[in-house]
Amino acid sequence: MIYKLFPSILISAASLLAPYSHRPFANAASAEKENEVKSILQRMESDTLAFRDEIERVYSARCETKTLTECAERNFNDCSSIFPDQQCMKPDELVISTCGDGQSCNALWDKRLSTVSIPAALVRASLDNPSDPEVIESACYSRLAEQYMIDKYEADEEYWAKYNLQPSWTYFGAHNGLFRKSPAVHQEQ
Repeated sequence: MIYKLFPSILISAASLLAPYSHRPFANAASAEKENEVKSILQRMESDTLAFRDEIERVYSARCETKTLTECAERNFNDCSSIFPDQQCMKPDELVISTCGDGQSCNALWDKRLSTVSIPAALVRASLDNPSDPEVIESACYSRLAEQYMIDKYEADEEYWAKYNLQPSWTYFGAHNGLFRKSPAVHQEQ
């Protein structure tokens, strides 16, 4: 799993240790902060491995009839779709300058969905859909991981709130250029 806020998390984790880094000896407070940083990094590693396992699971279901049947009904394009439960992002969540001024509605997103991005070179069918069977297959099987991505974001909201951080989004990139992310948000153009 690739964390969008990974550098921010590392900076935040490093700042937990910063007040103690100039001291030549260890003390209880610095050991406690170091253990907290280790705990954060272990969680991130565990999350990454769990997402890897989920992608492997959904990949094995890619050829099931149900996967292909439901696929056409629930994939959302990150530029042209209207999300069923879209809402305005708060300024502390994300500001997209072309969508808002940081005071009012900054962008629309839906925490109950994921979106798919496909490189323009692969979009050859009507309504900006891909025509390549392999890209279609990737969109269909990666959609099976959507609920996992949604549940993970929801759980992470509570965890990262104690550090005054927004949770990272979950990203999946296929070898053929397809890119899925959750929460669903319109792409800045």
